[in-house]
Amino acid sequence: MRKKIAYDALVAQRKKCSKCVDLKNPSIVLNGIYDSGHIGPWSRWQGNLSSKIMIIGQDWGTIQFFIENKGLEPTHNPTNDALVKLLASIGVPIDQPCGKDTEGNVFLTNAILCLKDGEDGGLQGTVQDQWFSDCGKLFLKPLIDLLEPKVIVTLGEKAYVAVTRLYGQERLRFRTAVEAVKGFQLKGKSVYFPRYHCGKRIQNTHRPLPMQFEDWSRIKPFLNIASSQANFLRLL
Repeated sequence: MRKKIAYDALVAQRKKCSKCVDLKNPSIVLNGIYDSGHIGPWSRWQGNLSSKIMIIGQDWGTIQFFIENKGLEPTHNPTNDALVKLLASIGVPIDQPCGKDTEGNVFLTNAILCLKDGEDGGLQGTVQDQWFSDCGKLFLKPLIDLLEPKVIVTLGEKAYVAVTRLYGQERLRFRTAVEAVKGFQLKGKSVYFPRYHCGKRIQNTHRPLPMQFEDWSRIKPFLNIASSQANFLRLL
């Protein structure tokens, strides 16, 4: 209950935020009819506040994409299909989006919570470093500190950079960080794993899906360990 109350308060702050120039808060798009009680649109698909695993993407997309999908994650999007398969491969089953809010088995969020103004719906749209900085300090770090997931997975280099900056971590070359055998300890109870984005473009240019399955396989031991923090830290 305490966690849900604090989460709702953070969501209320997000709904009022207008700090990032050239972004639109879902709360003001069409007078907020497609906004939700979650920190961002992606969390409506998988919003389990008690999950052991949090996945952080770059951003959700554009105003147009948000309106077309009524603020919900589209079903059988190629990126979603790949994410479902990757999570299943480490023993974390999730259902496809179903057109309504679901708690699910994980918690999904983005480093940038507001919406871009443009026609491109996602990864390839231009993003500004200041958006990551502002949204990270105001919402992403407080969210991580509140939920304290055992494992955090960042999708794509920009999400990885955002987390390292928020926590003052050493930033390695992205491929090196992804291919590290172990994760990276954050302050507190969480360990995070940088991973390539699982969209088709990245699969076709940087990291084929079979290689991504191999990358994700190194996460599984951190989800299957005993609850003891001492046992958890022995894996690091």
